[in-house]
Order: sequence, then C-alpha cells, then structure tokens
Amino acid sequence: MGRIIKYEGDTTMQIKTETVGKLKAFARGEVTWAEVEGMTFEEAKAIAQVGCELAAAGRYEEARVLFEGLVEGNPKDAASRAALGTVYQKLGRLEDAITEYSAALERDPRNPVALVNRGELYLRQGNRQGFTDVANAVEADPQGETVAGRRARALVKAITLVAVEKLKEGPQA
Repeated sequence: MGRIIKYEGDTTMQIKTETVGKLKAFARGEVTWAEVEGMTFEEAKAIAQVGCELAAAGRYEEARVLFEGLVEGNPKDAASRAALGTVYQKLGRLEDAITEYSAALERDPRNPVALVNRGELYLRQGNRQGFTDVANAVEADPQGETVAGRRARALVKAITLVAVEKLKEGPQA
C-alpha cells in the first residue's frame, strides 16, 4: 500500500490516470477510500487484529484510533464498525456505540457482536428492541461458537431467570 499522490522534486506533482479514475469513483461514492489506496482485505484484517489486541489489553483510545481509521477508509466494513462500537462502549460513549452497531447491522443484519452489544445497551435503556437484538444474536450463533454468541445466550438465560422470579412473586400491589 503506497501513497496515491507521488511527488517528484520539490514542485511537480503527478497523479496516474488510473488514480484519477479511482478518485473520481470515490467522489461519486462508487468505491471506498481503502479501495482508492489499494488496501487489501489481509491488510485491513491485520490492522483490525492489532485493534482487537489493544482493546483486550485495555488500550481503548489506541484501539479507537485504529478502528476509526478502518471505518473511515471503508464505512461498509460491518466487522470494523461493530468493533468500533465495542470500543466506544468500553469508553462510555454509549450513543456512539449504538450508532456504530446500527451501521454494522445495516450491512450485516446477523453480526452477533453488533446484535448482542446493541441489545444489551438497549435493554439498559429500557428499549424493548434489546430483546429482539439479543434473540437475533442467539439465532445468528445458535451453537455459541463466538464470544458474542455465548454472551447472547447468557443474557437470554439471565432475562429468563429474572422473568421467572417476577412471575413467582406474583402481582405487585
């Protein structure tokens, strides 16, 4: 991956015809900036992995910078948007987190990370959509193969236990 604008000497700037075409396509919304720059899936995945490792180490601000860059370069990347939402959630930026989870779900309605995390945030707000999101997260990963899928299953169990206890208490006077 290299710079798209090359400088020769101190004053001459040359842009390849191919690059001009890519820039025009970007301006028309036909390609992402990552595509203009020639970022490969493998490069984006490597950057995302570093972001995940930073977040796992509690280095959320650094992870935020990486994921914001990935999302800026390719706003269509549902996984990076969900990861950015998770980082925002850890930083206490809950509305930003919901925005990123929702954007991820527009691209990938079965993204278990976005579903379970947005569901949890909605439930905390008293928004009933949270139940649907958590249920959809379980459906997206019914065997609990991912951390998000296992969290969704645990949330469903916890919600069910609370509901059963409320039923046992009977009507409140």
